[in-house]
Amino acid sequence: MKNFFIAFIVFLLWSIFGLWIYSLIQPSKIAVNSDSTYVEKKPIVEDKKEIIPLKDSITKIENTEDTLLKKEPVNYNTLKAINENGEIIFLFSEGVSITKNSPELVIPNSIIDFKYKLNTYLIDHPDSELHIISLYSPLENVESPNLGMLRGLSIKDILIETGISAEKIVIKPIIKDIQFNDSLQFNNSLTFSFKPLNLKRIENLKLEIPEAKTVYPKFSESGILANDDLKNLLLEVNSVIKNHPNIKIEIVGHTDNIGNSNDNYATGLKHARQVRWYLVSKGDIDKTKIIASSKGESEPIDSNNSHLGRIANRRIEVIFN
Repeated sequence: MKNFFIAFIVFLLWSIFGLWIYSLIQPSKIAVNSDSTYVEKKPIVEDKKEIIPLKDSITKIENTEDTLLKKEPVNYNTLKAINENGEIIFLFSEGVSITKNSPELVIPNSIIDFKYKLNTYLIDHPDSELHIISLYSPLENVESPNLGMLRGLSIKDILIETGISAEKIVIKPIIKDIQFNDSLQFNNSLTFSFKPLNLKRIENLKLEIPEAKTVYPKFSESGILANDDLKNLLLEVNSVIKNHPNIKIEIVGHTDNIGNSNDNYATGLKHARQVRWYLVSKGDIDKTKIIASSKGESEPIDSNNSHLGRIANRRIEVIFN
């Protein structure tokens, strides 16, 4: 009887233990309420979060960076020069300004050293030539040559005075939709670019008869004073005669309208003869190839109502025929 009782106790303990194990392994969806009824647990729904593809994420980051960059002011009014490899030789924070429908240039004092830097580069790189990229707008007045070329010629004259050879300078007028400001000005009209020296172009250039040239020699009571304009003219005339032995050169004197027209005609002729004498004597040029004439006050290129205008009208014109 005792053994039976012990066996019964062991069976009871194992049954309780089995029921406890069974309750542990039941699905979690079954739960018991306080009133002992069974209910099904609802699945826990996590908050859904938007998953952004990697490409879209990168785009959003890039757009954010663009927005930040746009907040920084960008200065497009610059003057720069680049070499044939696209490397920047110099970059000034201001540019050369132009005015709509005008060939005149405004060169700030802060960038005036550009001409020396260009000259230095060509001295250090003798196998290079300089291209002047000069902009003009299709909305500007029609000129011949165009305003881009006229502006480039003004820069070319400055560079020649600095010591750069004319044959190493190429002007490239570029027509572009220019956004002039309220004052009808545009402050980024020029760029410089260095290219390998084109020897064929230079040879062809020597065969061309140059266009008429205007110079401003210095005159005194005792005669003509040799300035840079006159010295450069002598070099050019010698070169032209060498390449064109049959060419004829006319030196024309012009004056302002101060005084009477007869006196001004005589003054223009006097100055033209002095220039002719200088070229013949200093350049060892056959005097039969050069003639002197005068237009006096009859063909002004500027207003005689201002001091600067009168200075512009007192000039020598050199015509190659």
